[in-house]
Amino acid sequence: MAVSASGDGAVAATVALSIAAVDETVSRRIGAPSARLRSDTAHRLGPPGDSDSEPWRGTALRVLSVDEYARADDVVGRFARYPDPALRVDARRVDVRATNPAVRQAAARLRATRRRLGAVGLAATQCGVDAAMVALGDDVYCNPVITARSPESEMLAWRETCLVLPPDVVVETLRDRWITVEAQGLEGRRVRRTFVGEVARAMQHEMDHMHGVLIIDHAADLDRDVSRLFPRLADLERPAHGARRARAWARETSHAYE
Repeated sequence: MAVSASGDGAVAATVALSIAAVDETVSRRIGAPSARLRSDTAHRLGPPGDSDSEPWRGTALRVLSVDEYARADDVVGRFARYPDPALRVDARRVDVRATNPAVRQAAARLRATRRRLGAVGLAATQCGVDAAMVALGDDVYCNPVITARSPESEMLAWRETCLVLPPDVVVETLRDRWITVEAQGLEGRRVRRTFVGEVARAMQHEMDHMHGVLIIDHAADLDRDVSRLFPRLADLERPAHGARRARAWARETSHAYE
């Protein structure tokens, strides 16, 4: 499903064919008795006080730089909720140097927020921070890029929820079975990791966030994935859904940061 770079018309045609293929694959795998369909319980926990019956209330966080996030008070637990514009930020590259204490402080706050929320992973953009940083477990990856993916034929089907969305939103997705990621550690050293299965899914989910992509961008049918707790979701998403869905399924293997 790689997107051709040979002109707007070719890109549109390639993306349209790719999305059609994804729809067919999702339907086939999810409908089959042997479908490898799993529930993303880790992202279903939600912040304290969330419930499946309370009306959904979004946020409007001021987007912070890494330096601002590192210096600010009371930011552990700071978290964006849809339709906060901070969730659509395509994160800037982080200046990672051994002499840059702001990055280490920001990473510590990102880890603490992840633990407080009970999440498997967390992207800095979910906390309203314009920084290409992802926490997965207790590891923090700066400026991560996907350099290799498993074959498209090996993609796994999942049912995903997300802390930033109303808890009744469940989206069927396809994720690569494994990915190889290159990133920088907090001291600036290059790291290379290959993630498989659930951990690969979690990393792809968080790297989507890093680029302003939400699981609803993967949805084949916004009306089917409508939220009872936030009924305006489908109407808000519909105008840009085609372009966002094309990006969500592009399966890029590199990304150029500003």
